[in-house]
Order: sequence, then C-alpha cells, then structure tokens
Amino acid sequence: MSLAEGENDMDFLRGIFEKISAKRQYAKDKKQFFEDLITAAEIGRLTDDEIQQIQKRYQELGLTQDDLKGVRAQAYEAALGAAKSDGVLTAEEAAKLAKLERILMIPESEIAKAKKELTRLQLLTDIQNGNPPTVAVPNVILQKGEVAYWSEPASLLEERVVRRRYEGGSQGFSFRIAKGVYYRVGGHRGHIVTDTAVVAVSAGELIITNKRVIFRGNTKAFNIRIDNLLELNFYNNGVRLTDNNGKLRIVKFDDEANSDVVAAILTYAINHFGG
Repeated sequence: MSLAEGENDMDFLRGIFEKISAKRQYAKDKKQFFEDLITAAEIGRLTDDEIQQIQKRYQELGLTQDDLKGVRAQAYEAALGAAKSDGVLTAEEAAKLAKLERILMIPESEIAKAKKELTRLQLLTDIQNGNPPTVAVPNVILQKGEVAYWSEPASLLEERVVRRRYEGGSQGFSFRIAKGVYYRVGGHRGHIVTDTAVVAVSAGELIITNKRVIFRGNTKAFNIRIDNLLELNFYNNGVRLTDNNGKLRIVKFDDEANSDVVAAILTYAINHFGG
C-alpha cells in the first residue's frame, strides 16, 4: 500500500468517525433540548424570551414534527399544570400556552384532553373574577330579573327502604317437670328489621340561577331560593343542600367533571345574591 493510499484510507475513516461523532452530538443536543423544554414547562418558567429561545433552538437543530411527537404534548401539559397550580388562569398564562402550542405546532388531537381542562380552568377563573356563564334553560319559567348560570345533568337522591327482614326470635327450650307437664324457658319473639339506603328517585338536571337552585326531574322537582339556603356541602360527585326549614336534598351529578364548576357558581350566587 502506498503512502497516498494510506492517507486516503485514514481520511475515509476520519470522515466516518466525524459523522458518527456528529450524529451522537446531535442526538445529545436533541435530548437536552427536550429535557430543557419539559423542565421549563413544569416549573412554569416559560417567559417570552425563553419561548423565543425554544423556537430558535428548534430551528437550529432542524427538528421535524416526528421528532417532537409526544414531547410537545408533554411540554404543553406540563405548562398547563404549572399554570393551574394556583387554581387561576391569568390572561398572560393563557397567551403563553397558545404561543407554545403555535411554536411547537401541536395538533389539536394530541392535546384534546389538556385543552378541555384549559377551558374548564378558564371558566373557573371567569367565575372567580365575577363573570359567571349564562345558559338557556328551555321549558323553565324564569322570574323577573332571573338569569340562569348553569345546568348540570343530575339525579335526586333520597333515603328509601330497600329491604325488610325478620330477625331474631326463638322458641326457647322445654324440660319435663312431671309426667305430661313441661316447662318452656328462653322463648322470645323476633322483630322486623328495616334496611335503608340513599337511592336515585328522579333523573333530570340541576339548574343554578341568580335567584334559585332548581332541580327538574322526570318524577320529582324542587326549587330553593338562594337566600333560603341554610347549608351547602360539596362533594366530588354532587352536592347536599339544606334550606332554612331544615329540609335536606341530595343531588348527584351524572359526571364528576364539572363538580368544581357547580360549586364555584353556587358560591358566587350565594355571595352576591344570598341576602
């Protein structure tokens, strides 16, 4: 082998090693970019400058949509989690989320669940800021000046007897005290035991207005004036209401997703119109 041939071989090998090294460095840089992106999103540190740096680095690395698949949705969800940590979504936070979605070109299908949560968070923020939603409630006659804020599919629950059973009772035992004469002891009668349970008695919707809480069901209904509510207990799947006469109503929501929205609207109505 001549010296020239040997140098050519070395150049060839050097070129291969450089390509391998470049690929490794690219993979390392790409991984670091993803890690930095997720970390910044998780701690809510996505300032305008950082978002611009993300866009710049994204372009420098020549990343494609396939490179970002999965990671971009994770980054968006992390940023949303940081934004909602205090239970309020500011206009600035909403704008940054929209900008992040646009820069990373995140398809709606990848963050559908997160966007639904974003809408819920925006709604809660509006309510806390004194801007509750309004809804149309067909076939409900509203009073003068009454505004319907929310309608939630729900069921009315009541305590009902679900079973009656006979319990106890014994014939006791007898012993002979003389020929043909027996004495019985220990006998006692049983008693009826009634088992009760809280069960659904009517399916319908819970409507909240600025004046009343209305339940409109297929078999039962009620309405309570906001200023007649004595006690409220909120649960993750329903609400228990007690009026000023001590009458209790238990309402279970068909879906737990809006339980905090219902609680926020009821709280708003009581604070502003409860008298």
